[in-house]
Amino acid sequence: MFIMRVDWMVNMGLKEDDISIVIPVLNAESDLPDLFDMIGRQEGVNIREILLVDSMSTDATREVAEEYDGVGVIPIESFSHGRARNLGVNIAGGKYVVFMTQDALPADVNWLSELIAPLENERVAASFSRQVPRENANPMERYFLQTHFSDEQQVFMKKDKDREMDFQRDVFLSNVSAAARRDILLQFPLDEDLIMSEDQQFAHDVLEAGYAVVYQPYSMVIHSHNYSLKKVFQRYFDSVYSVRKIFKSHTAQKSVAMGSKYLLKESVFIVSHHPLWIPYYVFYTAARVLGTLMSHFADVMPRRFAARMSFYNYYWK
Repeated sequence: MFIMRVDWMVNMGLKEDDISIVIPVLNAESDLPDLFDMIGRQEGVNIREILLVDSMSTDATREVAEEYDGVGVIPIESFSHGRARNLGVNIAGGKYVVFMTQDALPADVNWLSELIAPLENERVAASFSRQVPRENANPMERYFLQTHFSDEQQVFMKKDKDREMDFQRDVFLSNVSAAARRDILLQFPLDEDLIMSEDQQFAHDVLEAGYAVVYQPYSMVIHSHNYSLKKVFQRYFDSVYSVRKIFKSHTAQKSVAMGSKYLLKESVFIVSHHPLWIPYYVFYTAARVLGTLMSHFADVMPRRFAARMSFYNYYWK
């Protein structure tokens, strides 16, 4: 089913720089009202449409969408992060495409205009927002967000043509809230076979092609997770596995080096500011380390075993 009300788009007064917002969803009934409200309050932008790529939700996601003008629902049965977003890009009509997740909420009325601003430079292929934690975020999630999503703008470019780029140091992008020109997304489609980290793959590809990616901290969304220990293990297993597929030189040694440096600083933060969390932090860290290390052996283990370690177990079937 595809739902679209063109009267809303006509009333907006379409311009060359209209924006299409693409949001993969699954059972998003409770998330959509607040999300649509904040999108509707954005200033200084022309929003052409909101496209929900729906993985056959069983709640009232589609019914909620029907209540809002300018919202389209695109069903997808065979989900992957890249496939869902590519589908939205191909249907979108805006010059710019904004990717969001259903659980990210714009922090203010300037989220979208600030996110789009770097794309006025034609050498910038994509931009992405700062993520700030929810009030209930645990200390580990807060530290992760303040470390990876600071208040300083950053421009990623490939400076050395002869050196392979490294994850996070040279390449970083998060489509929790990100924007790109549609023509660039059509030229460099997201990898539909990756289990996740399709945003890192896209950033890697456009940087290799000579474009820049901008981290735009003036565009902010509220987004954080309090994962269970099982989910923490699964997320690191899946994330590191996909990073290995994108960055061929990302070995177990690199994972250990990156992780050790990060954990040293994080542990000081936990001990100094949240000592009551230390017992749980030990188990939390063990889940991350184990998930990371096991991901480096995923290709040699039985696929049914890998499926049990992964959050996206369908990927391995």
